[in-house]
Amino acid sequence: MTTKVALYCRVSTSTKDQTTENQLRELTAFCDRMDYEIIKIYEVEVSGAKSREKRPAYFELCKDAFLKKFDIVIGWGVSRFGRSMKEFVSFLSDMDDKGIGVIAVKNGLDTSSSSGRMMMKLIGVLEEWNREMLIERTNAGLARTIANGTKLGRKSVLTPYTKRKILDANRNGASIRNIANEVGVNRGAVQRFLQVA
Repeated sequence: MTTKVALYCRVSTSTKDQTTENQLRELTAFCDRMDYEIIKIYEVEVSGAKSREKRPAYFELCKDAFLKKFDIVIGWGVSRFGRSMKEFVSFLSDMDDKGIGVIAVKNGLDTSSSSGRMMMKLIGVLEEWNREMLIERTNAGLARTIANGTKLGRKSVLTPYTKRKILDANRNGASIRNIANEVGVNRGAVQRFLQVA
């Protein structure tokens, strides 16, 4: 009997240059070598850190797994299934409960064996750790930048001349809308300036 499989391809929304095309080509070639029958392909462009419910193709994949529409779920790598260890372990557990295998081709892992299940969880832990380290480094860099006196955010559109005009108009009782129209900036900029002036 032919093994029925589902392919899951995901790219992050953070990089607009990425597509699922490369993953799909590799996974299709893998299935051809293994003589697997591809039942359905689930493709999505969304962050792997989002929950199952906020990733429509992933959510649909999980629902179809519960209906036993396929025997194995195949993805390119562990990180494609998600960056949250909690979500990934939950996914593995759900698939295991339904007797559905999970294969991460790039990592050479297959949950049909106990060693494959253990290695898949270990790689998931390392992926999450790597993401947390990246966040820590980014936050440390931002803190260092602030400590060195650099102001974060966009540069103010208000020049010293514009600020004086705003203050004068405000003292004369002009509305924020009228001030914004007079000096040629948006109302939000005027309102933020007046709150700190």
